Amino acid sequence: MAHIITELLDDTEISHYLDGVVDSAAIRTVHELLPDAGGWIGTKDNAIAIEEGMSERCLLKYELWDAHPPLLRSWDRTWDGSLRLTSGKVFAVSGYSGEEFYGQEFNLGRRDGIWNLRVYRKALGHEEFTPQLVSFTLLKLQFWPGWRMT
Repeated sequence: MAHIITELLDDTEISHYLDGVVDSAAIRTVHELLPDAGGWIGTKDNAIAIEEGMSERCLLKYELWDAHPPLLRSWDRTWDGSLRLTSGKVFAVSGYSGEEFYGQEFNLGRRDGIWNLRVYRKALGHEEFTPQLVSFTLLKLQFWPGWRMT
């Protein structure tokens, strides 16, 4: 059974348009990346583009697992994949009105590795207060060692 090694709830509220999550060694790479055909996630080395253009505010939680975590079914969307990270330290990046904003850094504890990744998305709403009105999105990113890591 898989277990969480460490986690971080980033208390930096991402306002106005999350661009994605990047490795600290390659901050600019997220701007070169577009989401995949599914329309909301795209990856390449050191960058995870997350399309959240409809949500004005996002909160992110990062989790590091020792193995493949169990699937959570209560979230709106889920994406699975893998990517290579140079420093093993990641943080959120957003841009608005020509300025960039950064979230808290989450340290995965290993450099130069392939990481498996699952991203969950949930748009908050309650009764008649639909997700479009509330415009607040939660994102959970779960990392666990990829096939090249031991």
